[in-house]
Amino acid sequence: MVLADFEGITEAPKDLPRPRKRLTELMLKTALETPGEKEQQRRKEASRTWAFRFFRSPVEVLADPQRNRTAGIRLAVNRLEGSGERARAVLTGEVEDVSCGLVINSIGYKSLPIDPSVPFDSHKAIVPNTMGRVQEATGLYCSGWLKTGPTGVIGTTMNNSFDTARSLVEDMESGTLDVSAAKTGSQTISALLADRGVKPVTFSDWEKINTVEVRRGEAVGKPREKLLTVEEMLEVARA
Repeated sequence: MVLADFEGITEAPKDLPRPRKRLTELMLKTALETPGEKEQQRRKEASRTWAFRFFRSPVEVLADPQRNRTAGIRLAVNRLEGSGERARAVLTGEVEDVSCGLVINSIGYKSLPIDPSVPFDSHKAIVPNTMGRVQEATGLYCSGWLKTGPTGVIGTTMNNSFDTARSLVEDMESGTLDVSAAKTGSQTISALLADRGVKPVTFSDWEKINTVEVRRGEAVGKPREKLLTVEEMLEVARA
């Protein structure tokens, strides 16, 4: 981490929601506090280190000369313009290359509307909701990035889901949500898919895909070699 990335934000956590506050405080502590003697010794003896690089956008995955494995990643350098919710990352025109042997894609996505009867905010790419309760659709709930947009980390998403579950339980206990009527649930979905000629990919089908990817990876010294198209995956799953 670069210390300059944390200038002016030491007072920011007090106004943040609890999950983001805890995450920000942890990064501030890691970046700004001098570790104790025991921790310094542990870091000195460590075989590997890790760090955050802020204000960077991935541009290109770089291959080795034989073009059969990853050698690095090219990053665009950004600067932040604006403040608060209006802050935006803007390209500076600079790039930097980082050597690495593994690239993990962890970039947020935009949700899509699933049905005209379910309200959807196309600008924010979310289902409008209040604590997970879908607006104008009593008895319908949402969670994850469909609820908030692509933001946060695992801890954020967990708390997000807990809040939705809490809303669901509250509505059940208050009688707002009628749970007396039996619902066919997955049986109806399975029948609908069968009627449309859609064959779902089951967990055992996924295990076939997983086995092939791991085996292909072992052959080239990697944890796995991904099947890159849906057609390939389905061919393996249905074999």
